[in-house]
Amino acid sequence: MQLPTHLITGVMIDKLTKKSRLPELARLALLAGACYLSHGVLDKIARATYHPPDPLDDRFWIIYHHNVLPTITWSVIGNYGSKHWLAMLFSALPDLDWVIRGYKRKYGPQFPGWDGPLLNEGLHTFLNRIPVINLLNHLPDMRFQRKGVLVELGLVALIFGVIRILDHKK
Repeated sequence: MQLPTHLITGVMIDKLTKKSRLPELARLALLAGACYLSHGVLDKIARATYHPPDPLDDRFWIIYHHNVLPTITWSVIGNYGSKHWLAMLFSALPDLDWVIRGYKRKYGPQFPGWDGPLLNEGLHTFLNRIPVINLLNHLPDMRFQRKGVLVELGLVALIFGVIRILDHKK
C-alpha cells in the first residue's frame, strides 16, 4: 500500500486503542505492535491495488503518485499528525527499509548489515505463518492495472469512515 493508507490505518488503530482500558504503557505497546503488523497486512492487500514496483513514465502513474497520493498524505498528516504521530510512525516504520536502500544506493554502504528489506521481510515471514493472513497472498494481481486505485482509495475512504464513526461516539 501507499503511505497515506498506512498513516490513516495507524490513526484508526490509535483511536481504537485509546478506547481500551489498558494501562498507558500496555496501550502503547499494543499500538506499536498493531500498527507495525497492519503495515504487513496492508502490503499483502497491495497486490490487489495499482502498485507497480518501479516508477512508470506514464501520465496516469505520475498524476496518481505526484498529485493524488501526496494530497491524501498531507491531508492525513495535517488533520491527525499532532495527535497520532506515534501511530503514524509505527504504521510506516517497515518502509524505512526502502529509505535506507535509496540512501545506500546514493551514498554507499552507510548502514553495514542492512543489505535488504529487513523490516519488511521479517514482518512478511511472520505474517505468512498466520493462515488467514497468508490467504491474502492469493489476491488477484492488479499492481499494473489502473483500476487498482479504486481498491486502495476505497479502503482509505472506508478507514476515514470508521474514524468519523469513532469520533462521533465520544
